[in-house]
Amino acid sequence: MKFRQLAISNMLGNRHQYSAFFFSSVFAVMVFFMYASFIFHPDVRGGKILGGKLVSIGMIACEAIIVIFSFFFVLYSCSAFLTSRKKEFGLFTLFGFTKLQLRRLVLYENMLICLLSIAAGIGLGMLFNNLFFMMISDMLNMELPLRFYFPRAAMLLTAGGYILLFLLITLISMRYASNQQISELLVASRKPKQPPRFSLWLVLLSALCLGSAYVLAYTMNTGTMIRLMLPIIGLVMLGTYFVFTQSSVALLKSLQSSKPIHYRNTNMIIISQMMFKLKDNARVLFLVSVLCAVILTASGFFNTFLYGIKEQLIERNPQTIGFTETGIDTHSIVHPDDVRHILKEDGIELDYEVKLIGLPIEAVIPGMQRTVQTMGVSQSDYNELASRLHMSLVEAAYGHSWFVYPYIEIKKDFVQPGEQLSMTVNGQPLQMTMHGQKTGKIANAPYLLVLNDKQYQELASMVPDELKLVSYGFELKEWEKAGPTIERINKLVSSEQLYSFVSRTTEYTAFRQVGSLVFFIAIFVSILFFIASGSLLFFKLFTELEEDKAQLYSLRRIGLTHSEVNRIITVQIAVLFYLPCLVGGVHAAFAMKALSNMLHANVWLYFGIVLLVYMALQTVYFWIAKNSYFKKMLYQ
Repeated sequence: MKFRQLAISNMLGNRHQYSAFFFSSVFAVMVFFMYASFIFHPDVRGGKILGGKLVSIGMIACEAIIVIFSFFFVLYSCSAFLTSRKKEFGLFTLFGFTKLQLRRLVLYENMLICLLSIAAGIGLGMLFNNLFFMMISDMLNMELPLRFYFPRAAMLLTAGGYILLFLLITLISMRYASNQQISELLVASRKPKQPPRFSLWLVLLSALCLGSAYVLAYTMNTGTMIRLMLPIIGLVMLGTYFVFTQSSVALLKSLQSSKPIHYRNTNMIIISQMMFKLKDNARVLFLVSVLCAVILTASGFFNTFLYGIKEQLIERNPQTIGFTETGIDTHSIVHPDDVRHILKEDGIELDYEVKLIGLPIEAVIPGMQRTVQTMGVSQSDYNELASRLHMSLVEAAYGHSWFVYPYIEIKKDFVQPGEQLSMTVNGQPLQMTMHGQKTGKIANAPYLLVLNDKQYQELASMVPDELKLVSYGFELKEWEKAGPTIERINKLVSSEQLYSFVSRTTEYTAFRQVGSLVFFIAIFVSILFFIASGSLLFFKLFTELEEDKAQLYSLRRIGLTHSEVNRIITVQIAVLFYLPCLVGGVHAAFAMKALSNMLHANVWLYFGIVLLVYMALQTVYFWIAKNSYFKKMLYQ
């Protein structure tokens, strides 16, 4: 038998161990190739696509992440495979294999997987490239999708890069296959394992690290983000490592000490075996939990950015179109009749219209330590709009006022109840006692002062019509699709007044385009991480198959039933698959809390959706691994 035939035979014999690793490598190659195809696209490189350069930079960053990830993933996989085949290498050495021949065998096997992965990955990438280009074109709002082309440069980069990657890792890992003595290799699988131990101090350290990280994340905001980000990540990584290497053993030891739990049904066997499995697989579980936390946090963040930005824009811009004029009959920005005419021409349905008349009032705000330009409005006008926007109503007594601060993300009261504010209305001084502060916008207007209706009328008589402020607003139905109409209206506004004309749709379109692209690019990396995390557990499970089969045979001899064996296997695999998800999910939840503090947005709905999808996919992975493992254990 030739070396190449022996390598193929070994791969087929170990196909259950190699399958998850192979498919993960194929997906990594496919994503890398598709991103490279976009980067090398003639229209992108020629600068013919608006925003194409920015997308290319994002994809290049993702390519770097994929390469770094692939290096460590393949390196760990190869090391795990070689470790599980110690006895096999010992027999080869006993039969006369030299160190050089063992290394050649490992080289043939790894390079065969490499070539198959690259061929399959590039083939699938070519198959889905056109669909990929169509989706990117749609997100970039291109009139015509990117044309299909033969990505020769992307193929060469992908094939060459991954061949070098696999070759480098093979040269690193195959030294292990021939550096041990025959006796060590032959008896490696029969060496008795030492009972797992733990250090109480390290258990306490893990709790301290994670507790401190969670407290910091819970209280982190925009001002402290840069200072706290790295300490939080470091504490979480250290704490998570000791959770799996120390705290998990401590927990199972405590379960062993509980007689009602330990002696119930097959718990004695499950706890005893899980203690060894968790200790042996601690590093894998640590890596998987970190990958899980990264996936959930990144997906939750991008999901929030993509869909939560809509709610934030509505809060910042209560009407789709808004602008404020100085003078009741002045239309220096755009005439409202022109806006209505264009909306009617384009068939855009108007939900409601706002014309809020107010008074220019200069007020000294103590909390801001400066004089600000405010717009004084009557209580009735304010409450009418606030009611429509489902905001709380106010009541202002004569000589009193409410200060309305427009930016909800700033959690600070700049005026206090009972505080006296000095104001100026058309050059006349005025003292006003404050009821307090409200936060949120009801129209495209500056800071508001809500006045008693009677007092508002008295002050309005002191201000000529040409100095009064008028805030116009037009709320459109299906405003998200009104981009072309908004552009038509925007062209009527002079360049000097563009800053005064605000459109929610324009902001939403820009955010949506960037957010969709970022989400689309990142989702492939998240899927890659998910498949890889499942693959790590999958092939780690099968590397211990022979040892587990020997234990199962002994248990069957002492009388365990088929259902009891099924329960033991199910519980063990479930712990390995779901424990990292639990730990990673908790990490991600605190990360999302920090994100909520910084964005001042409700992130939990979007995080919950991501978590449910992740757990559903993990469950599918779990059942595939469990059924495959169970068949190998009982029937082969």
